Amino acid sequence: MSWEKVGRDGKLLRWYDVMEVEKYEYTVGPAGEQFFNGLKQNKIIGSKCPKCGKVFVPARLYCEECFIKIENYVEIDANEVYVDSYTIIYKDDEGNKLQNPVYIALIRFKNAKGGLLCYADGNVRPGAKAKIVSFDWPLKVKVD
Repeated sequence: MSWEKVGRDGKLLRWYDVMEVEKYEYTVGPAGEQFFNGLKQNKIIGSKCPKCGKVFVPARLYCEECFIKIENYVEIDANEVYVDSYTIIYKDDEGNKLQNPVYIALIRFKNAKGGLLCYADGNVRPGAKAKIVSFDWPLKVKVD
């Protein structure tokens, strides 16, 4: 593992080391478990704050507005999906040109805070309606 960052005096800070990531196991947590179990059933699961009523996607354990614990999980209407923003990838992680560009979109859901990154196909543009065509992770959407 290594990283470079500009420090306070404009000097470049560097740190090189090896991180044994294969030795660690990370869980998705209770809210993440609800979210990913929902995907297995072709559902989008969010969490609803009992105080302010805001719904978050993906599900979260705490409300970022009220700072209280959320234990109420709700199914999100997967038919009310739209593209918030997107990017196009032309090269793979080794710099080789891809045969076809890949669209990655940030999709959002009506009446919910947050969003999900997914592969997108079709006429991808901000504000366009999208339909989830695969709930496997990462999601895949078709844009109208």
